[in-house]
Amino acid sequence: MGNPLSGRVAEALRRSTTIVRHGSRNRGGNGSGVVLTGDRLVTNAHVVEGARSVTVESWEGKSVTATILGIDPTRDLALLAAPGLDAPAAQFGDSDRVLAGTPVLAIGNPLGFTGAVSNGVIRAHETAIASIQRWIFADVRLAPGNSGGPLADLQGQVIGINTMMTSGGLALAVPSRAVQGFVTRQRHGIVLGVTLHQVALPNGGPGMLILEIQPGGPAERASLLPGDIIVSGNGRGLHYTDDLQAAIDESQRSLLNLDFRRGGEQRLRHVVVQLTEERATTAA
Repeated sequence: MGNPLSGRVAEALRRSTTIVRHGSRNRGGNGSGVVLTGDRLVTNAHVVEGARSVTVESWEGKSVTATILGIDPTRDLALLAAPGLDAPAAQFGDSDRVLAGTPVLAIGNPLGFTGAVSNGVIRAHETAIASIQRWIFADVRLAPGNSGGPLADLQGQVIGINTMMTSGGLALAVPSRAVQGFVTRQRHGIVLGVTLHQVALPNGGPGMLILEIQPGGPAERASLLPGDIIVSGNGRGLHYTDDLQAAIDESQRSLLNLDFRRGGEQRLRHVVVQLTEERATTAA
């Protein structure tokens, strides 16, 4: 017999999971979405990529037209507004606390099956090949239509957004911490305004090389330059780009403390970046 608790959790998750469709019902692409509030939801960027119109359908069968509020193609996330959807919000957990071996459920709409449930366990919470961002790996089976749906623990806490299957047969999900940071940035527009590439420092430690700087953005206002290597953000070491983004998302009063190296200098420089339009402290 199935676990009654898992059944109740799955039923609640179904009500917070939507179908996300663009194009016609027969010819368009289908995916899933997770409700954040009554009319806001998150899905994968690739689910709505190139869409002129998006339709969102709730578990109860209510169908509304949605608007794309923001997209992060790097993290494969999209935020949608679906006025009138009025679906129950999912509860998000802390992906940083997820351990290998944790039982999980995945909800989605694969191959035309609405609200299908898969179960498995977490295998790892680490970077993927050719990536400098954290992902959650689980042995849950996904299929087309699962993209954008929730990966949740047995308490019903969403710990990731399902994205794809790896070549090794594991499900790849965006951690909930990254999802919540993305939603916060869309709401408040807080960004550093840089393009980064992970590098190794002479001492073997990790750093983030600034490749490009957005004109007029916070980094430029703080006198940062292309070629600078960011070593830490608000005291957080930068093993992944997610670490810098987490420092930005958690910044108090929109102030970001950065330690960085410039040129061949061995000493660390420090700058306080004002992430809003107020003037930043000059790099020293």
